[in-house]
Amino acid sequence: MNNLKLLLSFVLCTIFIFSQAQEVNQAKYAGSITASELKEHLYIIASDEFEGRETGKEGQKKAERYIENEFRKLGLVAPVNGSYLQEVSLVTTNNMNSSLKINGKDFPFLKDFYFFPGETPGKWVSEDHVFLGFGIDDSLYSDYMEVDVKGKTVWIMSGEPMTAKGQSIISGSALLSDWSTDFRKKRELAIQRGASAVVMINRDFKMYLSRIRYYLESPSMKLDMEKTEDQQKVDRPATIFVSIEMANIMLSSTKIKSVENAVKKIQKKKKSLSADLKLKMELNIDNNVQKVKSSNVLGFLPGTDLKDEVLVLTAHYDHVGKNGEDIFNGADDDGSGTVAILELAEAFKLAADEGFKPRRSILFMTVTGEEKGLLGSEWYTEFPIFPLKNTVANLNIDMIGRIDEAHRDNEKYVYLIGSDKLSTDLHELSEKANASYTNLALDYTYNDPKDPNRFYYRSDHYNFAKNQIPVIFYFSGVHEDYHQPTDTPDKILYDKHATITQLVFHTAWEIANREERLPVNVENEFESIRE
Repeated sequence: MNNLKLLLSFVLCTIFIFSQAQEVNQAKYAGSITASELKEHLYIIASDEFEGRETGKEGQKKAERYIENEFRKLGLVAPVNGSYLQEVSLVTTNNMNSSLKINGKDFPFLKDFYFFPGETPGKWVSEDHVFLGFGIDDSLYSDYMEVDVKGKTVWIMSGEPMTAKGQSIISGSALLSDWSTDFRKKRELAIQRGASAVVMINRDFKMYLSRIRYYLESPSMKLDMEKTEDQQKVDRPATIFVSIEMANIMLSSTKIKSVENAVKKIQKKKKSLSADLKLKMELNIDNNVQKVKSSNVLGFLPGTDLKDEVLVLTAHYDHVGKNGEDIFNGADDDGSGTVAILELAEAFKLAADEGFKPRRSILFMTVTGEEKGLLGSEWYTEFPIFPLKNTVANLNIDMIGRIDEAHRDNEKYVYLIGSDKLSTDLHELSEKANASYTNLALDYTYNDPKDPNRFYYRSDHYNFAKNQIPVIFYFSGVHEDYHQPTDTPDKILYDKHATITQLVFHTAWEIANREERLPVNVENEFESIRE
């Protein structure tokens, strides 16, 4: 009996010592991620030489070669048939020759109207129109009570009904509801009700257009993939955005007279206002299509006993390029995430070389085309190098080097998005990793399903989440230099940058080495489409 007790004590002691050694080593390798090395990489990636890293342009190719070379120097496996590059096939379309004609009168693109590329068919003719107020259907206010919009083009105003005191009729306060903050909600409702097309009257047309003009003037991009027969049948109804001035011309011959008058009448009566419009509208989107090649850059670290299971770490290395003489360096967006991936790869490879290989394999991937619509990550999930059914999680890093207005007094924070959407175990593991090692303030503001910014849907983790793969999106928020030429490496808070990268490391270490694979145990909006 005494011998048995001694043996049990020895085993427990050995397990404790091994556990302590693992924690010491984990901290050691996380410590190899330093502010100085992140800074060194970022001053290269976000330099003028890389010309803003626009997808398909020479600056992006330079960044691609730099990352590829870093993976090669580390000795990571080249997993794409002996290459570090997964080629992504793309096509660009230029929509500047698009035209809109109503009752024979021409309305110029980007003067009277705009649309988002890929969200409306190339040709569209409509003669059955209805003005439908704000296009809202809510228990406190509805524009659909007495109007059938099936088969019609619906004209709806931005915003929501307000009282004379500036209170929203829907929210009951000065705080706007998501009917105002997310135009997609109105569009989807109109489509659900059978509308053939949607015309959004943007009451802040000039201000909003000034912010997105560069994007709309630039060629749009999408994946070059042949649609299946079923996909070809599912063409979304046209959606365009028009100015108040243009809308007023259409309304002038009706009882409504103008957009301003409609807003006043709805405010006074707290009741919807609608009118049929006698219009023949013809939209012609004249696309100039060209093929483009780009690549995701992949470095692979094989695991040990659970090597068939793969953890994917991602960041996008593209940005928005140049506009004339202005170079959009994209230091924070997403140079900060890109160089974090390089440091994470170095830390895990150092551990592996010293005898601490991860149990699960790790794929370090910088993806292209995020700024064009999450294209590189979509391509990977359509054509995965490792089966998606074996992919245990995706940790995605996008903008972790700055602070936003909400955290001016404390830079030691990070927004986490998506950690609990598919796996409660991932959320708990993430919280524990932070409490044990980095002690950052974890902010879940943008994890709220009602977040009007919809950040959960706006970075590369989303393409993994759609495939039932647990995700965390690391983000430090939007700032005044977002998508501006002033997003430069001298403004990065490198100590903060390093600490968040270390949090990703600790979380990845725990995922890669835990006994059981992370379970998907949360009901979610996605149907399983894993291969």
